[in-house]
Amino acid sequence: MSATVSGPSSHEGEPTAAQLLEAGDIVGLMRACHDRRLEREGIPMVIGFVDERGAIPASTDPRQLAEGAVYAEVFDRYTAALVPFARDEDEGAVIAAMQVVAYTHFAPGAAPITEGA
Repeated sequence: MSATVSGPSSHEGEPTAAQLLEAGDIVGLMRACHDRRLEREGIPMVIGFVDERGAIPASTDPRQLAEGAVYAEVFDRYTAALVPFARDEDEGAVIAAMQVVAYTHFAPGAAPITEGA
């Protein structure tokens, strides 16, 4: 799998997200993610409310399912590197892994994960 990631480093002289991802430094990615000051990057923080009391329909689109499976694999790899001691339902572990996946794979200019080298 590969992904193109861009974006500034958290602090002057520190590696960018792309450099950390290329090096496979998952813990470094987490630290860089947590060091970000989103308000200084012009990223507004928004709270959204969702009513999830009803059934959530499952996707049937094969492309969506395949992309979701790739992201689930990345998420599992990040979780194993960041919080190997966590239970599957550990919300703190899920949040930590989700932050790093979002920082590296959903950043402005990031390309979707593709199968490859």
